[in-house]
Amino acid sequence: MNAKVLNETLLLSAAAFENAGGWIRDSEFILTMGGVYMLAHGLGYPVEDASSSFIAERDGDYHVYAYTFNWVAPWHKDMHPGEFEIHVGQSRTCTLGIRCEEWGWEYGGLLHIAKGENTIRLHDLTGFEGRVAYIYITATERELPSGRNEVLDFYINEVIKNKKSYTFDFVAIGGGFAGMCASIAAARGGLSTALVQDRAMVGGNNSSEIRVWLGGGTNYEPFPGLGNIVGEFEQKRIGHYGPENKAELYEDERKMSHIRAEKNLSLFMEHSLIRVQKSGDEIAKVTLLDYRNEELVEISAPLFADTTGDGNLGALSGADYEVTTNGHMGLSNLWHIEKVENARPFPRCPWAIDLSTVTFPGRKDHVDFYGHSGVESMGCWFWESGMTEDPIEKAEYARDVNFRAMYGAWDTLRNVDGDYQDYELTFAAAIAGKRESRRLLGDIVLTKTDFKYTFPDACAATTWNFDVHYPHKNYYEAFKEGDAFITMDCREIVNWPYFLPYRILYSRNVNNMFMAGRNVSVSHDASGTARVMRTCGIMGEVVGYAARICKKYSCNPREVYTQHLDELLNLLKSIEKKEVFKAGSTVV
Repeated sequence: MNAKVLNETLLLSAAAFENAGGWIRDSEFILTMGGVYMLAHGLGYPVEDASSSFIAERDGDYHVYAYTFNWVAPWHKDMHPGEFEIHVGQSRTCTLGIRCEEWGWEYGGLLHIAKGENTIRLHDLTGFEGRVAYIYITATERELPSGRNEVLDFYINEVIKNKKSYTFDFVAIGGGFAGMCASIAAARGGLSTALVQDRAMVGGNNSSEIRVWLGGGTNYEPFPGLGNIVGEFEQKRIGHYGPENKAELYEDERKMSHIRAEKNLSLFMEHSLIRVQKSGDEIAKVTLLDYRNEELVEISAPLFADTTGDGNLGALSGADYEVTTNGHMGLSNLWHIEKVENARPFPRCPWAIDLSTVTFPGRKDHVDFYGHSGVESMGCWFWESGMTEDPIEKAEYARDVNFRAMYGAWDTLRNVDGDYQDYELTFAAAIAGKRESRRLLGDIVLTKTDFKYTFPDACAATTWNFDVHYPHKNYYEAFKEGDAFITMDCREIVNWPYFLPYRILYSRNVNNMFMAGRNVSVSHDASGTARVMRTCGIMGEVVGYAARICKKYSCNPREVYTQHLDELLNLLKSIEKKEVFKAGSTVV
């Protein structure tokens, strides 16, 4: 990375700091707020400073701005738990994370900066989810751009100097199970393949960041080998609830090593999709932001796959899609407590959801609707929010509802009830585990009614029940502020295995784009079965095999159906079954 030099101005990306300290890089919301940001996810205790360095060409007094957000302002404008400072040498800003009621530039004051090399630090004051994306240092006060696109463009124009270009046969954007399996299937078929992931690990929801166990079945006749690649990533053990759900169960390094071993597969980690360039009705190239090295990466290919979950590639390329903005499934940030030696006091959280007078899972002897209580009932999958908000535009809001519910619950248990005095909140997922957002539209939009029929292009097995989530009526009193955060699963039986049609796996109007994962062409109800990870992985395998046929005949994904369907189905049927052990009872 080139040395940062302060002449009259200097724009720094916090996510590019050499030392993250205790802060977490959060890339979930770049397309809705304009950057990858650093999050002080300390669970109530200040995190270690993040730090970097720059060279000042002269001594002087400089104005400092932070692109930040008082994250509780949507509920309590007068409260600001995410406080932090910026330190440069011996100087420091005023307290930040206070005044911006949405993402914007907050003025930190005038700092004296010495000539020569300086260390800059993000100094967290609370451990309660402070956040900052950019820091701007200037000798002269100025008005800075606002709006997510304007801020991202400002950063790129001011900072990014290097651009790399690559060409591949097949590119999967999104490193969850759908993307992993699609890219491996394509690479093993001889296609030069790229897998793009915006975080530091693959696995999506089945990673130690999020910790969701795998669901769905694999390897069903007449396609006995579909699911083989999914099986290569199977966990040896799972932990469903509470502190048994350990990071090591997700075997992050094994997943990474497995993908890196593929000779035709190039892995682009910590690269965020920011732009799409089209040629007619096809994607010509994508632009990625390598936010750690502050470079742009352009990738061209004849075939792309949207495996982002959120349908980001499709949305940026003008693909048709549907989104249920009220009544969709939400997102979860799993959390748990553990008994520890010398447990620290936990601060009061007046800005959190006030649960002091209501019943919630985990409080006292309350038994939840799955028969659990106490530690096992806290912070598991049904602590879920965002069902009544736009799942793209308000995703950060929904994630923050989960934080406020968690902190409100733990504040109540520790400081109101006086329980769990020898416990601490030891894990909470900073990255949200999502269930439903955009659904990209293919030549078929599969509905629940369609499960009565067998399609001629049926191929990808689903076994999970129709499982959709809605706010749980037993806890309406806890939702008095308006945001539901406990759900119930509403299930109907699927006569499984049911084989999803190939035509839901490519876009109906972006001619060279496949889809795999929870953003495929299904209705809200049908997504209740298609969304689980083994099923998403099988879809990815089908896409990877179809991409082989596309290359063989220089055709697009639709033409695999119209001209080469028998060849695809025969290829899928010919794969030898190599099913492996599945930990836990997680098929339906």
